[in-house]
Amino acid sequence: MAGNLGLVIELMVVGLLVVTIGYCIMLDRRLRQVRQDEAVMRKTVVELGAATERAERAIDALRATLGDCDRTLAERLRVAERYTADLEDQIRSGDDILNRISRIVSTTGVPAADAAAGQRGLSRINQTLATAQALATQAQSRVADPTQRDNVA
Repeated sequence: MAGNLGLVIELMVVGLLVVTIGYCIMLDRRLRQVRQDEAVMRKTVVELGAATERAERAIDALRATLGDCDRTLAERLRVAERYTADLEDQIRSGDDILNRISRIVSTTGVPAADAAAGQRGLSRINQTLATAQALATQAQSRVADPTQRDNVA
């Protein structure tokens, strides 16, 4: 029996070795899978880093474009204000001329119908002047208050 006991122990050791070898094979497969997943993860991280870098460059380009647009818009507003001031001067000159013509017409005794037509023309010019002044005031308030410039769509 003593010989059988040694054989039983050796068979148990062989059995445990077979189980250990099977477990090692299973563990090896899992480790290979983890290594493959690690390679995929590294590739993903590299791609994510490249995408982040491209996004940062795009944001910098957008900031530069926004600065250019802001400068262009400011210049256009200055030009528009100059044109508005010129138009105001021309409208005032036109009003002065119309007032002189109106006085001349009233002193020469032109019929009332012709005088009424002159007054209609004068009111149109006054309306134009009021509109131009409103536009100039609006442009000046936009230049004076930079928050309004941001609210314009």
